[in-house]
Amino acid sequence: MGSSYKMPAAIQIFSSAILVSSDNMAFSNVCICLFLCFLFCLSSSSIAITPPSPRALLLPVTKDPSTKQYIVQIKQRTPFVPVKLALDLGGESLWVDCGISYVSSTYKPLHCRSSLCSLLKSTWGCGECYPGPRPGCMDHPCAITPGCNNHSCHIWPENSITRTNTLGEVAKDVVSLQSTDGSNPGPIVSVPELVFTCADTSLLQGLAKGVKGMAGLGRTPIGLPSQFSNAFNFPQKFAMCLSSSTGVLFFGDGPYIMLPGIDVSTGLTYTPLIMNHVGAPWTKNVEGNDPSGEYFIGVKGIRVDGELIPINKKLLQINKEGYGGTKISTVVPYTTMETSIYNAVTNAFVNSIAKFPRVAERVKAVAPFKVCYRSNTLDSTRVGYSGPPITLVLQNETTSWTFFGSNAFVTINNAVVCLGILDGGVGQVTSIVIGGHQLQNAILEFDLARSRLGFTPSLLVINPFGTGSVPFLNETSSEYFIKVTSIKINGKRVAINKKLFTIDREGKGGTKISTGRPYTVLKPSIYKAISEVFINELSNATRVDPVAPFGACFSAKSIVSTSVGPVVPPIDLILQSKNVYWRIFGSNSMMQVNKDVVCLGFVDGGDRLTTSIVIGGHQIEDNLLEFDLSKSILGFSSSLLFRQTTCANFNFTSRI
Repeated sequence: MGSSYKMPAAIQIFSSAILVSSDNMAFSNVCICLFLCFLFCLSSSSIAITPPSPRALLLPVTKDPSTKQYIVQIKQRTPFVPVKLALDLGGESLWVDCGISYVSSTYKPLHCRSSLCSLLKSTWGCGECYPGPRPGCMDHPCAITPGCNNHSCHIWPENSITRTNTLGEVAKDVVSLQSTDGSNPGPIVSVPELVFTCADTSLLQGLAKGVKGMAGLGRTPIGLPSQFSNAFNFPQKFAMCLSSSTGVLFFGDGPYIMLPGIDVSTGLTYTPLIMNHVGAPWTKNVEGNDPSGEYFIGVKGIRVDGELIPINKKLLQINKEGYGGTKISTVVPYTTMETSIYNAVTNAFVNSIAKFPRVAERVKAVAPFKVCYRSNTLDSTRVGYSGPPITLVLQNETTSWTFFGSNAFVTINNAVVCLGILDGGVGQVTSIVIGGHQLQNAILEFDLARSRLGFTPSLLVINPFGTGSVPFLNETSSEYFIKVTSIKINGKRVAINKKLFTIDREGKGGTKISTGRPYTVLKPSIYKAISEVFINELSNATRVDPVAPFGACFSAKSIVSTSVGPVVPPIDLILQSKNVYWRIFGSNSMMQVNKDVVCLGFVDGGDRLTTSIVIGGHQIEDNLLEFDLSKSILGFSSSLLFRQTTCANFNFTSRI
């Protein structure tokens, strides 16, 4: 049995956080920043093991650009086979195509008289094999064949994208996936008998290329959240963070750690999950019409730019036939609304944006959208194009979910952007379906045990990179000193003589900011302590010979590079309190000395250095620093690269 593989620390914080969205060109600096790359970098020779009790599991999620479907991949069968699946948030189960090339020595059909089959309310019967080719059996003989066995349980797996279903055999087989503690990858774990449905190949119609089924996360006994919770005895809870390229899906409890080391699970807003006791009309079959496994929330009203818009409140409620209400979906690419709601929202949006100081120019609609603008007539921000926020008012006026910027607009091309909400028609079954585009770059936590949804606003809005203000010190000097109380690397406090942080009677010690020093210079004991911890935290990167004046250098090939620089442990200067810190990360902490070598951009200043820490030019590049002399405070932003801009982007040449 092989041992679990420990990922390099540099890769544990995923680097493709800084990709630009193909849909909206907004800066996807968050969901994608979830240590996902390392999942694909795990050794292919690792053998799946089952540790006692992982606290959580995770799956990387990619977005197929042509179909807008969200794709996950698991390993199933014996021997293991990678299986790509379309993510179906409300789907009742995992279903897989068994019509072609399903071979597994651990496949077990579920007996039609089993208690689980009764729980699934299958009424298909319990007969023998048909004398001729059985429907769904293709050309296989009536033997022990995946999807075609005597006395097996059958239900109706659904392709929720094409809204079609077909009869399928319920079975069990082994599945493996990655475990995690929320911030680091754990060993590969397996579920020996995960229940799924064997479907006919015809059900794959409409799915992305290479996809072999759908991963159902619905509120059902055989939904993946319930099965994983039962298998590993962790909370019946899952969370997802989607993006225009790569996201992540957690099963189990938090935390949910984002680049660089931020737990976004602490900032969730909660709203109740509502049960729709009638399933969707297209899922009705011989099993009857059980309660929906989809996720509904209670929307009480809608505001556009703060103004409550008039809509038929009855449409926001679920009626006896299961019509109306609001649900969340990963199979619908954009939010759709019943026609009268859509008209009210778009009319309010168009009227509100017309009042903006900068006139937004309407252009010809681009299907499937109806409200489109010339992009250069809209203000562009780090969270997307500026427009009136659309707010879903939930259980009370103080609890709401707002879409704006990159979640509201869809970039069509370099010249056109459109409001990413669609008219679902007068007969739309669910009045509001919140689609994938509006879910991107937000954490959604589905707590099934408590029947509640936790959500964040767009993570593009949250700025966890150490902004704030700090008082100036040492008023007798013309230089700018700030109070550093401690230093952390990757969240771990560095052991440093605290006396060095203070300015003594002779004016020695402390921390100042300097444009005369190209790199941050440190007292020898501070430099040694920082270097040792930094090197230890970056232990899986390849060390190379130092390049003067730097002492800690690494092979560039062993460190993941992003648009904000190398992915390395963040260095935090803790200021007047633990909640106020200056984060030095990526391009501000590392120096590329040549194409093969990067070095920690801090220098040993020697014993003759008067000031203990001199923050040099390299560390303040692309940081906005505001020196307020009248108030004697420094305001700082940390790296602007996280906001998809730089200090070179001020417009010196023309009026906007």
